[in-house]
Amino acid sequence: MTLRTMPLLFCICFAVFAADARADCARPALAHERRDAATIQRLESAWTLAYLSGDAEFEACLLTPDFTEIMSNGSINHLSEELELAEKNRGKAVTAPNISPITIHIHGDVAVAYGISSEKLIEGKPHKSSFADYYVWKNGVWHVYFARQTSFAV
Repeated sequence: MTLRTMPLLFCICFAVFAADARADCARPALAHERRDAATIQRLESAWTLAYLSGDAEFEACLLTPDFTEIMSNGSINHLSEELELAEKNRGKAVTAPNISPITIHIHGDVAVAYGISSEKLIEGKPHKSSFADYYVWKNGVWHVYFARQTSFAV
């Protein structure tokens, strides 16, 4: 093998692996994305259901490799921790949660979706969380790169 064929071989392998990665992300919720609020709303709902049902593969398609989230307890998670948390829900029975209205702002290639989560008990006391999920539009699809949750007593 000559030095000139190495870059060609690398490009072919990269194209094959990239095509495989896209094929794994061929999910209905990720199809026909547009740069509009309706698409972000659909992705927010799909992400919630994926997390609750343990579909870490869906999350791996939606979230960027450098995804970071500030949790409601103040800890900082990255993609690997998010996927581990979702994986713990695998096999659990899930009903579609009652999602409060989400506000969406789109500015060019960036969007933010924010709102208030449903109530849950923390140490026996009712709490809600405000959240913000930040999206970036790249290569014709949205990906979440940052999220933040802030818990408060109700």
